[in-house]
Amino acid sequence: MLVLLTNWLAVRVPVEMAHGLDALRAGSADPGSPDRGVRDAAIHIGLLGVAIIATRTLSRVLFFSPGRHAEFALREDLFAHLLRLQPDFYAKYTTGDLLSRATGDVTFARAFAGFALLQGINVIAAFTMAVGQMLLISPALTLGCGVPVALGFAVVHGGVGRMFDIQRRAQTQLAALADDLLGTLQGVGTVQAFSVEEPFVERLVAHASALKASNLEMARLRALVFPVLSVAGGTCVFILLSFGGEMALAGTLTAGQIAAFIALVAYLLVPLRLLGVLLPVFQRSEASLERIYAVLDSVPTRPDLGRALPLPVGATGPTIELRHLTHAWPDAPDRPVLEDVHVVLPGGSTVGVFGRTGAGKSTLLRLLARLDNPPEGAVFVDGVDLTRVDLGDWRRRITMVPQSTFLFSETIAENVGLGAPPEVAVAAAAAASLSVDLLALPDGLNTVVGERGIALSGGQRQRVALARGLARQADVVILDDVLSAVDHHTEQELLAMLRERRSDGRKPTRIIVSHRLSALEQADVVLVLHEGRLVDTGTHAELLERPGPYQDAWAAQREAS
Repeated sequence: MLVLLTNWLAVRVPVEMAHGLDALRAGSADPGSPDRGVRDAAIHIGLLGVAIIATRTLSRVLFFSPGRHAEFALREDLFAHLLRLQPDFYAKYTTGDLLSRATGDVTFARAFAGFALLQGINVIAAFTMAVGQMLLISPALTLGCGVPVALGFAVVHGGVGRMFDIQRRAQTQLAALADDLLGTLQGVGTVQAFSVEEPFVERLVAHASALKASNLEMARLRALVFPVLSVAGGTCVFILLSFGGEMALAGTLTAGQIAAFIALVAYLLVPLRLLGVLLPVFQRSEASLERIYAVLDSVPTRPDLGRALPLPVGATGPTIELRHLTHAWPDAPDRPVLEDVHVVLPGGSTVGVFGRTGAGKSTLLRLLARLDNPPEGAVFVDGVDLTRVDLGDWRRRITMVPQSTFLFSETIAENVGLGAPPEVAVAAAAAASLSVDLLALPDGLNTVVGERGIALSGGQRQRVALARGLARQADVVILDDVLSAVDHHTEQELLAMLRERRSDGRKPTRIIVSHRLSALEQADVVLVLHEGRLVDTGTHAELLERPGPYQDAWAAQREAS
């Protein structure tokens, strides 16, 4: 409403100017009569100017503020939704691509909600009211001016589709550039250690060159297309001077009306030029919103949604049962990673998992943690199908320390506690045998670990990750070969700690994957996987009595030591 009022007031200025000029012209023949008309017109124009300033300022405040609020809400919703999406989603999108969507694309979406939307309405209102007033002055002149404007719009419309395609390509290239830059900075230590800076620079330059080429193509097309609108406006002025002057001499129009028409054409040129700026913004915003909603419309792979079953809480960790579990990845459905695995893991027991590289150990743990969804009817927790258990509830009851540790570029305390009170991080660090290392670090638990924990050794990173897992009072503890970077003495200390009951007296179910068989000696049962199949089960002592992969690995490790 304020935008419409602003443009109506702006259009009234030439009208008042015409009244004043005509009154002044009449005063040259009759000096005593028109002074009041000139004075009134000047006062009206001054009042209109003040009103335009007030309404335009208020309209921008009312438009731009919601745009900022919309940007904040969109970033918040996008980030929250990203945290709900499962790992299969992140296998399809790179980090740089998602970062580009969450930053640049959201910014352009805000530009649409604020600047572009306001100016779009402003252009429509200005065009409608200016043309309407021009029709009241002279339909013939208005029609003459409409022809070059229509031709200009036809040329612009022809270039808009091409510009939109280029813009989408440029956004994809920007995402690739961001992902390559992010990956290079994360692995800068490896790049420097192998002295391969030049190939990485060349790859980054290739991404940047592709993006530059798209942006230059966009700039060239914009430079060719959008000046046409200004040329159309200039043609309007030519038509006005050519034909309007004759109409004024013939007495069809007054001098004031000619001046008002010129002012209206000049006023119309502003939105016409602004349209050349707005169209790329609308295009970029449309492409950005498409990319944002491609994420927001992604549905989490949650088979439990809408049909979740409660999971009972017992005195010990849950009993986990695998019923002929077979699992293959979507891109290779005919090559199962796990095949016909059938076993019961008693609640509160310590379960070891052994197998050579590629045997399916990590895949099994991912399915148990529901980082990937197992097939329905294949994994049961206390008799409940795991795919029917509420995912949030299940993940609150388990803790998993993966083989590849990830540390945030924060302090050790923040990496361990993840928002928990400081005393929790202190206790977990002690349980993970980090106390001696903390004494050697400059700030102890408050030491910043750097990007991905670069300031720590491999063993320290693993123990920080282990402390993070131990900080939670979980019913199921899953450790994926997290003891490989510690010495034998530390390994035995950690295993003894893991066998203890929790502070509340409950005994969790523990699942430990390890290539070092010494870590599995005290397990209640050990699962031996080979090429995705469960080939043997038993205690450490029982497995050493039977020929097979476990006995062979034990002999090889004893000989190597």
